[in-house]
Amino acid sequence: MITPSRSTRTATVLAAAAVVASGVLAAAAPAAARPDRPCVVDEHDADATVAALMDQCSSAQIVALFQSADVGQRPPTGKYRLHLLPVQQSPTGLADYRDAKIFVETQSRLGDALQFASGPQGQPWVYKHYLSGRDAGAPVEYAPRSFADGEPAWTADFVRDFGGVSVSTHEYRQLTPTVWIGRDFLGPGTADHPPQRGGALALTAY
Repeated sequence: MITPSRSTRTATVLAAAAVVASGVLAAAAPAAARPDRPCVVDEHDADATVAALMDQCSSAQIVALFQSADVGQRPPTGKYRLHLLPVQQSPTGLADYRDAKIFVETQSRLGDALQFASGPQGQPWVYKHYLSGRDAGAPVEYAPRSFADGEPAWTADFVRDFGGVSVSTHEYRQLTPTVWIGRDFLGPGTADHPPQRGGALALTAY
């Protein structure tokens, strides 16, 4: 159950979670293990919201929260802590929660921050910070149709990191005034034929 704190998103998120759980998870076998604590979104407490996303929300609830969020404001210029969330999507659906949790905890060791800044021509830009240093980055653009659900999102395609090949595309929406929730899609795609693999993330300002 998703329990909003000081929020009115209950009906929307619960409905979306039901759709995800009955649709996407139906294709996955075996059924994913779930956290046994409430999934709380607190509009006034970024730390509590991120803690819930990391340890209390199921993979289906995280996907539903992204789908229910408004596109909101583009993350302002600055450095943001990158929280990889326990979601691993494949063509067959969402992976077991425990497997997703182990994977993102390992992946998080490679880098833990994004830097929103101005690009080479002064356009909005985002860089990934890895242990080895900063990547080439990507322009942050408004997409009227996202990979996730065909609704608007802010997007960043990191093709410059992979020799012009589309391997990692971020989509961001503003979950609360101080937390952005995102999806990370692997491989090329379009809104009509989106990539079938990816994960999820959350951003909070340093």
